[in-house]
Amino acid sequence: MANEVNSNPKDVELEGVIISRIRQMGEHMHAEIKNGVVHLSGSVNEFETKREIMTLVQGIGGVHEVSNNIRVARVSDGEFQNYT
Repeated sequence: MANEVNSNPKDVELEGVIISRIRQMGEHMHAEIKNGVVHLSGSVNEFETKREIMTLVQGIGGVHEVSNNIRVARVSDGEFQNYT
């Protein structure tokens, strides 16, 4: 599932690892990597899931920086107050 624009073999490999690990969590995200900088996008149902994905990706070797553009699809009032 490598990005056709990405020609750096290390970034292509890193993308595969990231997507695989996120799928193991039961989530589906888009990840674009350039020189170890990861841009995540997609949506999840809870803030905690967004945080878990961010932590997971930051812990993968070769990741230098993460731009987390994951959206939270539904937010209850209680959850919103916990994260503001």
